[in-house]
Amino acid sequence: MSTANTVRIGVLTKPLDNWKSGSGHHLDELMKAVLDLNDTLGNPVEFSFIHYAVSENPIYNRVREIIIPRFPAAASAIIRREGFDLVHYSPLTIMSPIGCLSCIKTATVHGIEEELYPEGYSLIERLHARYILPLWMRRMDGIATVSETGKRYFVEHYGCAENRICITTNGLSPSYRVLEDVKKEKIVLHISRYSKRKNPRAILSGFSHFLDTRKNDRKEWKLVCAGSHWDDEEAYALASEAGIRDQYVAPGFVSEQDAVTLLNSARVFLFPSFAEGFGMPNVEAMACGCPVITSSIFAIPEVVGDAAILLKNPRDDYRLGLEIARIVDNPEMADSLRARGLERSRLYNWQDSARSLMIFWQSLIEDSRV
Repeated sequence: MSTANTVRIGVLTKPLDNWKSGSGHHLDELMKAVLDLNDTLGNPVEFSFIHYAVSENPIYNRVREIIIPRFPAAASAIIRREGFDLVHYSPLTIMSPIGCLSCIKTATVHGIEEELYPEGYSLIERLHARYILPLWMRRMDGIATVSETGKRYFVEHYGCAENRICITTNGLSPSYRVLEDVKKEKIVLHISRYSKRKNPRAILSGFSHFLDTRKNDRKEWKLVCAGSHWDDEEAYALASEAGIRDQYVAPGFVSEQDAVTLLNSARVFLFPSFAEGFGMPNVEAMACGCPVITSSIFAIPEVVGDAAILLKNPRDDYRLGLEIARIVDNPEMADSLRARGLERSRLYNWQDSARSLMIFWQSLIEDSRV
């Protein structure tokens, strides 16, 4: 059990078992920064990471590890016996073991993708997001989310207390930077895991409309869509439908190093997504000096500020093509976007988010001990 001078925190870490996914990467980087900060402070917090199966993620070598059963009631009983001061859930779902826990409970909730793009999710996922998640969030003592936009939404629509929400933005890996020895090529770039939520039809058709603006160098341009499943038949069929099959390049999954090289090589980065809690690829592109065209969805305008071109309607592939041409044909505009993007990208680091989360946890624990 904790004493007045010690703090014990348990973190539900299922996303760390697949730490290269979006939510997994966020939690992995944030928890590494939290553990680093805790080390710097002399380890005032004893962390335990709680999950369902043994993982190869090396972060578990730094903490006490607890394996729990998937049945929520049995898992809650194990967690309750640990006597934690605080338990943090990531993600928060109907299966999260929160029953009969008297300790402080907090959770990470990224955004409202199911509300923004319902056709991309099953009926069960939509019902969970609309009815179960808000109820579970109101049962938490605190919520961590990645944007002020998300915070406002949770206060206004879910009834969460404003003073019980902490902002822990995504941070930027130092790998994403300008490479001085890489020259710009006639490439328009997109990087993601292929899904309808990423708006592939507009990306491909938008590039086709851009080609219609080219008089002398049409055949020299390539659209590169990197990431898992952009080299599948469905994506190639969309490219053929858009009339750009010969100029469509899909290298499949790329390493972080290769992604950085592509972002430095490309003239424009496209990210007209239908639903994002944060939109980290935009920030990574800006850090590499690549002008960004993205959608004005949820928190994206907050994240990119004036450092990117925002599409009011992400389905407007004709406008997307014109915006690509505007950047390509206006060097001063491209240079301005690069400069603003580089400055904007410096706002996002894991150390600040880790510090915010640790202070948030500390304040909740101190309030409970008064």
